[in-house]
Amino acid sequence: MAFETIGEKLRQARLNKKISLDELQQITKIQKRYLESIDQDDFDQLPGKFYVRAFIRQYAEAVGEDGDYLVDVFDGKKSLLEETVKKRPEPEVVNGSRKAMHQEEKNLSKFWTSLPVLLLGLVALAIISIVVYMSWQDRQSDPIIGADASSISVEGSVAQKETATTSSEPTAESTVASTTQSTEEQKKMAITAGQDTGAAIAVSITDAKKPVTLEFTATNRVWIGVQVDNAYIYQGTLAANETQSTPLPETATNVTITLGAASNATIKANGEEIPVNAGENNLSPKNITLALQYAEAE
Repeated sequence: MAFETIGEKLRQARLNKKISLDELQQITKIQKRYLESIDQDDFDQLPGKFYVRAFIRQYAEAVGEDGDYLVDVFDGKKSLLEETVKKRPEPEVVNGSRKAMHQEEKNLSKFWTSLPVLLLGLVALAIISIVVYMSWQDRQSDPIIGADASSISVEGSVAQKETATTSSEPTAESTVASTTQSTEEQKKMAITAGQDTGAAIAVSITDAKKPVTLEFTATNRVWIGVQVDNAYIYQGTLAANETQSTPLPETATNVTITLGAASNATIKANGEEIPVNAGENNLSPKNITLALQYAEAE
C-alpha cells in the first residue's frame, strides 16, 4: 500500500499493531497532542525541527518503521513513493513496560553517535590553537624588551634613554591588555551542586559554551533518560564500561537526567564531571536537574 505522507504511514503502522495513542505516549514518552499532530502531518504544532526529527524517529521505532528514512523524507532528501527500505520485525510484546521500551531502543543512528565526537574534536582543536597562539605572542614580546634594555646600557645617552622609555610604555599597556584577555579566555564553565534530597539533586552550570554535550559512562548496567521541556531527547540502557554522548539543544536551559541506578553511571558536561552524590551501591533511581546558563558570545 502506497502512502503519500509521513503521518499517514506512521498512523497506519500504529493501527496495524493495534497501539492506541495513549499506549504510544507511554512507550515513547511523547505528549499525546504531539503524536496527534504527527498523525495529521501538522508538524508546525511541534516545538521545532529538532523535536520533529526526534519524535518521528521515536514514533517510527515504536511501530516498527525506519525512523532515519522518514526523517530523510521530512527533510526532502527522499520520497515515500520510491521507498525501498525493509520493514523491521515487529516486537513480540507491546505492553509499555520500562524494560520492553529499553530493549527496543538500543540501536542509535550513526549520525547521532558520531556528531558529539566531531564537536568535541573541534572544541579541542580550537583550544589548542588559542594556547599555541598566545605562547607565540609571549615569545615574540621578550626579545623586543631585551633589545631596548641592551641599547640603553651600552649607549648611555639621555636621548636614547628617553626613546627607550617612550617605546616601553606601549609594551606595558600591551602586557596589561594581554593579561586581561588571557584572564577572560581562561574563564571556565562552573558546575555547582545544590540541594540533594537523596532521590534528586539540583545542579547549576554557569558560563557553559554551546553546544553542551552530556557524556555518560556506565560502571554497571544502567538505564538513562534525558528530558528537555518534558520530552525525551535520549533514553536507553548502557552496559558496564559503555559510554554515550548526547548533545543538548542550544536553547535548553533546564534539563532532567534520570539514572535507573544512581551508583552505576558517571555524568560529564563538556568534559566536566557533574556531581550525582549517589553513595555506595545505591541501586535506587535518582533525578539530576540541571539549570544551564551560557557564556556570553564574544
